[in-house]
Amino acid sequence: MNGTARASRQLAIALALLTAGGLALAEPADACIAPSTFIELTADVAGSSQDAAGQPLVPLGSYERFSPDGRFVLRSFSGARLGQVSLMELPAFGGTVVRAYTTPLQNEAFPVQGSWRWLVNVNGDHYRLQDVLRQQAQARPLFRGGMTGFYAAAAELPGDQPGQVKIRSLSWPNADGEDSMGVGSLSSRTLTVDLAQQRIVADSGRVYHCRDRAREDGAMYALPMLSVDGTEFAAMPQNPVQGQPTMRIYGFGDDGKGCGLRDTFAHASGKTIFGFPGAGQGGDLAYEYRGQAWWYSRALQQAFNLATLPARAGETLTASAFPGLTRDGRVIYASTLRQCDAQGRHCRQRVGYTVADPYQSAGVQAWRQQHPARAHQLPACITQEQVRQLRAGFAAEHGLQP
Repeated sequence: MNGTARASRQLAIALALLTAGGLALAEPADACIAPSTFIELTADVAGSSQDAAGQPLVPLGSYERFSPDGRFVLRSFSGARLGQVSLMELPAFGGTVVRAYTTPLQNEAFPVQGSWRWLVNVNGDHYRLQDVLRQQAQARPLFRGGMTGFYAAAAELPGDQPGQVKIRSLSWPNADGEDSMGVGSLSSRTLTVDLAQQRIVADSGRVYHCRDRAREDGAMYALPMLSVDGTEFAAMPQNPVQGQPTMRIYGFGDDGKGCGLRDTFAHASGKTIFGFPGAGQGGDLAYEYRGQAWWYSRALQQAFNLATLPARAGETLTASAFPGLTRDGRVIYASTLRQCDAQGRHCRQRVGYTVADPYQSAGVQAWRQQHPARAHQLPACITQEQVRQLRAGFAAEHGLQP
């Protein structure tokens, strides 16, 4: 087939794939997602109050956690309409938040990362995700255990026997303190759960970490966070003997009791969130710092600002709370978009969630130009097909509608 015939055949195929609406061509399988997409949280989903000018104020909430496929957001401080904690459902590629689910959970509830098999209340009650989505505030807990309190985190690990999994949880130091909240020694706990019976069959008890690093890090840490696979954690030494008080990444070790240093940030950051591990390395990281979302590549050991250029005068996009990283690498974060007219006047604020492809960010594109020989170390982009497959797999795993 010559070039002209091949082109004609491709055009015919494309025309055959036009949608019923008339003019939208089907996307190729390897089409990239948008570099950045704002998904608005509207008043009809979340409810609203009014500001001094009579404009609706939609509660954005805080302390968000994002499901591995990017479809669900577990959100604390959800506003009067939705209660203390809600689940938000996001569309695949853009638009507005699909719907909100009420829950029986209290502020600072958290998912068991990796699988999102369970959602955990601050008292240690574990609820199955499917039950909360289907029964909402009427869902009942299955069992209670693990670390509890302010900003605790948990992750699922493989069990030692078939039909079992482990849940490792890491607590926020001095969760009940006032002057010292968030600063102190680090501790974790690992439960073994029988999946068929939905009950705890083993408990490691509280395990303290990093005491053997006092000569390097000092004894006090802040901003701890657990990796999605439960093998690493991030924490910031408050009075390090060596180096500056910046975020560091540690490994638990095979016995779950270690504190092996794996990486040290050379810059200031907020609380650090883990992505899914890659081949031979830990997961990439993300954090919010001074109203901007940042992505940290473990392969490059370098941080990149995910801020987008304003579309017009007066426009700003401000990140809040903690971002999330999906299994395919998208960074999602709660955000406030300030939009103005073409003259930079008549501005209004919209709240919602921003989905960013770090590989298409301005910072990473600039890095590629500066290091062409190393550009292959990062994917060109995250594709729409990756997103579709991930959402379909997560739905099938949890018995949900796609």
